[in-house]
Amino acid sequence: MEANLITDDRARTHFFQLRRKSLIQSDVCVVGMGPAGLTVASRLAELGRSVTILESGTTRSLPRTRALNAGSHAGVPYVGLEESRSRQVGGTANDWNVFRGRKVGAKYVPLDEHDLRDWPIPWNDTLPYYEKAQQVCGLGPFDYGVEPSARAQRSPFPIENHGLINGVYHFGAADPFTRRIPGELRRSRQVQVLKNCNMIGLGLNRGVSSIAGVRFVDLQRREWLARSRLVVLACGAVENARRLLLHGLDLPWLGRGFMEHARDFSLTFHPHDRSLFQSAGFYDLHRTDQGSWVIGRLGLSPELMLGLDLPNAAVSIIPYPARPTQRTAWSRRARSLVRRLRGGEEIRRYGWSSKKIEVDTFEAFRLIVNVEQEPNPSNRISLGSAVDTFGDRLPHLDLRWTTQEQERLERLRDVLVETFRSTGLGAVEGDSTALPDLSAHHHAGTTRMSRDSKGGVVDETCRVFGSENLYVAGGSIFPRAGFANPTLSIVALALRLADHLDSVLG
Repeated sequence: MEANLITDDRARTHFFQLRRKSLIQSDVCVVGMGPAGLTVASRLAELGRSVTILESGTTRSLPRTRALNAGSHAGVPYVGLEESRSRQVGGTANDWNVFRGRKVGAKYVPLDEHDLRDWPIPWNDTLPYYEKAQQVCGLGPFDYGVEPSARAQRSPFPIENHGLINGVYHFGAADPFTRRIPGELRRSRQVQVLKNCNMIGLGLNRGVSSIAGVRFVDLQRREWLARSRLVVLACGAVENARRLLLHGLDLPWLGRGFMEHARDFSLTFHPHDRSLFQSAGFYDLHRTDQGSWVIGRLGLSPELMLGLDLPNAAVSIIPYPARPTQRTAWSRRARSLVRRLRGGEEIRRYGWSSKKIEVDTFEAFRLIVNVEQEPNPSNRISLGSAVDTFGDRLPHLDLRWTTQEQERLERLRDVLVETFRSTGLGAVEGDSTALPDLSAHHHAGTTRMSRDSKGGVVDETCRVFGSENLYVAGGSIFPRAGFANPTLSIVALALRLADHLDSVLG
């Protein structure tokens, strides 16, 4: 059953008349239809549970809805809270920017054991859910090594004896979150999908410890209560923290530990042998023997990170065109690639290792380094002075890149320079003091998972400390975010949460 509350751009309004009885009989209310909320709702419906799922937007990005993402920020240059979030079905999957032909999607990779050292759950407990998440995201087998795809014509660089490691990202389209799962939920008898419904608060049963449901308003500003036994906030790291702050929750880490992924564009690799542009196709988008689409990457071994106190990181290798003005079919793609690289975007890929391309089309490789950010409590979401259309205070982000983080990044650059030199691959040069870009749109932290309320906001089951039935899903629960694109981990942990909620419902 779907309450389809949509107003189009011509201001013609069509309302499905909500019935209170339909809103108070669900087992779980999920707020947010991004990858986290969609996964929780889909899995619970599969387990036979009734679910109400609320979405602030619709299937399109509309100006009035985008305006609700407004907020202020201070610190490093940043794209802003409105630009880095998406209020619509599918969440930020609508903004993904990795391409395979005409397919738009994202890179997938799990957190590793090193990343989970501050988590209250062991690495082995996440593995079954990562394997399930691969299927939810429309990916192939859960294998992020080099064996399924390395070949003589696409050879990984010989760097394993120097502290670096080779691995892959999987490529996945946005369709599971923008089309497939929303469609399944609309057709499910277990799920009520309420679009264009904005959360304005939490209803209480007995004080702050028991949540009766979610208070929300429709487009006519009529107020409703979506009553349920359990509530899951899946609104992203900014909005999850904001809603809990507005609710009056008082926990030391609430809103703190905000993390982005730093992207370093300062390094250029000049190979000694120009044939590397054809033989290094492992780092280009390619298909494995198992049918998966993957992109090669360089990573750091745990021993190297611990020995030199380096941040976790991954290196993408992108060719830089030498003559983008030459009149060939590839020149248009080369010019597009240059524009996008100069715009600071990491967009893959144009078949640069294809035999159709002359090796002298390219002059160098751009090394794009994705770097983890420390969970610094000073990086935080708080409530600003401005208010939204409903009278609720908008979020304010404080985001800094510390001197210690910059020093670790500069040591990492030195390692890359020395590794490429000592292996005979070529010379790496760049600005050793350049600051990274923190506008990756990978929000994490703010409701971090911990063993107790002194160190976080939710416990190992994702339940908010001090609450009986309020849970959080998404990247906001990450104590550490590593270098990894977060979606695979978000989906895996959402599956884990759904199974736990099913056990709580009995």
